[in-house]
Amino acid sequence: MIGTVLLLGLATRLAPAVRRRFRARRAVRAPVADAAAYFDAVAGELRRGAALRQALAIAAPQTRLARLAATGQPMELVAAEVQTMFALDDELAAAGIRLAGRSGAPAAVLFSRLAERLRAGEQLARDRRTLTAQARLSAAVIGLMPVAPAMMVAASNRGRLLVEPGPTRLLVFFGFALQVLGLVVIGVLLRAER
Repeated sequence: MIGTVLLLGLATRLAPAVRRRFRARRAVRAPVADAAAYFDAVAGELRRGAALRQALAIAAPQTRLARLAATGQPMELVAAEVQTMFALDDELAAAGIRLAGRSGAPAAVLFSRLAERLRAGEQLARDRRTLTAQARLSAAVIGLMPVAPAMMVAASNRGRLLVEPGPTRLLVFFGFALQVLGLVVIGVLLRAER
C-alpha cells in the first residue's frame, strides 16, 4: 500500500518533466526540404511585392520566426531564428538575410538560389550515401567471392592441389593476397568517406 502511494506520488511529480521531454522529441527540426520550400515561399512573396519582413513572416506563419519578423526585431535575431529553425549548418542563409535586411535590395533571387543550393546539397548527400552503400556491398561480394570455389575444390578430389607445393598453391596464395588487398582499399575509401 505504501509502495503504491509512493509510486503514484513519484509519477505525478515526474509527469510534467516526462511530458516536456516527449514534446521536445516531437518538435524535431525541419528537414532541408522544408527549408528549401520556405526559401521558395519567401522568394515568391518578395516577387509579389511583399517587404522582406512580411515575406519572412508569411512564409512561416504562427512560428517564432514570424513573430520576430512581424514585430520589427533586429534582422540578426530573425536570421539566427531561420538558422535555428531549419538546422542549417552554414551561415550563408543568415548572412543573406542580414544583408538583404540592411541594404533593402531586392532579395527574391537570393532566396531562390538558397533553395536551389539546399536541394543540391541534399541530393549530394543522398548520392554519397548511395555510393557508400554500394562500396560496402562490393566489399562484401569481393570478400565472399572465393568461398564458393574454395569449397567446391575442397569437396572434390582436387583439394590436395591447394596444399601441395606447386603453381596452384602459389596462385591461390596470390589470389587471397589480392582479395585482402582489395578489402583493405575499400575499407580505406569508406573511412575517408566518413
